[in-house]
Amino acid sequence: MSIFGNKSIVVRRVFAEDSDSELLMIKEAILTYPFLSIDIEFPGTIFKPGKQVIREGNPVINYHYMKSNVDTLQIIQLGLSLSDAQSNLLDFDFPFSYIWEFNFRDFDINRDHYASDSIELFKHQGIDFEKNKEKGIDSKDFAKTFWDYGLVFNSYGLKSSLEKIAQTLNVACITGSSHQAGSDNLFMLQCFMKFKSKNIFESKWNETNQMLLFPLTLYGLVKTIR
Repeated sequence: MSIFGNKSIVVRRVFAEDSDSELLMIKEAILTYPFLSIDIEFPGTIFKPGKQVIREGNPVINYHYMKSNVDTLQIIQLGLSLSDAQSNLLDFDFPFSYIWEFNFRDFDINRDHYASDSIELFKHQGIDFEKNKEKGIDSKDFAKTFWDYGLVFNSYGLKSSLEKIAQTLNVACITGSSHQAGSDNLFMLQCFMKFKSKNIFESKWNETNQMLLFPLTLYGLVKTIR
C-alpha cells in the first residue's frame, strides 16, 4: 500500500514501558522497510537571529543558532516512519499502516527553557506534558538502544519549513495534527517520496536546478531558497 493511498494509519504512541519492545520491532522491520523518516519536537526556538543576520543568510551563523537551540532545549517527542522503496508503510500484515511517536520525560516545564508560544501550540495539539514527565522515555536510554540496534545512519535532511516544501510539491498531510512528531515525520516521508519519484536525488548541482536539490541540505546551512 502506498502512503498516498487510502489505508488508515495508526500512530503508535510510545512511553517508557514499551520503548524497548517497539524499537526491537523497528529493528526487525528495517531491512524490509529501509526508508526511515524522523521528526523531533523541541519546546520552540529561544535563540533567534536578528533581521540583519537573517537577510545576510550566513551558513556559519545560522548553524550556530540552530546548534545553540538544540544544545539548550530538551526533547519532547520523536516521530518515526518506515517505508519501502515503493512508498509502502509498515503494516505487519494488518488492515492498518503504522508509524511511531516516542514521548520523552526530559522536558520539565517548571525547570527548562522553552518558548511560550510553542508550548501553547503543543498543548493545543494534544501533547500532555505531565504524562510525558511521569511515563515518558529517558532520552539517554533511548539513544543507547537506538544505537545498539543499528538504527543510526546517514540520511537526507529536508531544508526550509516542512509546510513550504509540501506546498511546493503539492503534498497534503494524510494523518494527524501538525507539530506532533508522529504526523510530522510521516509528512516528511511523503515529501521525500515525492522527490524520489521525480528522480530529484539524481540531479547534479548547478545554478538552474538548485531548487531541486534543497532537500539535501539542512535548514539555513546553504543558500538555496529565498
